Amino acid sequence: MSRLGVRNGFTRPKSFKNLKWKKHRIIDGAIQGILTLNNGIEFSVVAGPTMYSLPKDAGNSPDDFDKFEVAVIGPDGHFISSEEGDVFGWQSRSDINKLIQIHA
Repeated sequence: MSRLGVRNGFTRPKSFKNLKWKKHRIIDGAIQGILTLNNGIEFSVVAGPTMYSLPKDAGNSPDDFDKFEVAVIGPDGHFISSEEGDVFGWQSRSDINKLIQIHA
């Protein structure tokens, strides 16, 4: 398998591990991971104080958190909503992988 994750013409599905993490630009002590799928759907995954994440403490890495807040944004820039509202709260890594698979 190549380093690009392609084997025999098949691309490895994207997952939580493919999120690109940085410090949240507005909330001190929070982080944000971004992943854009080939179909233009974007995942914004955040965690930290005031977020729908656990623990509610400040952190510098996704390793500091067990649950995350996820926004799924369509190619048109509009939220793809959860049943509860615009974002999916308290999502585990496994939950996020399932959301990515659903929207891929």
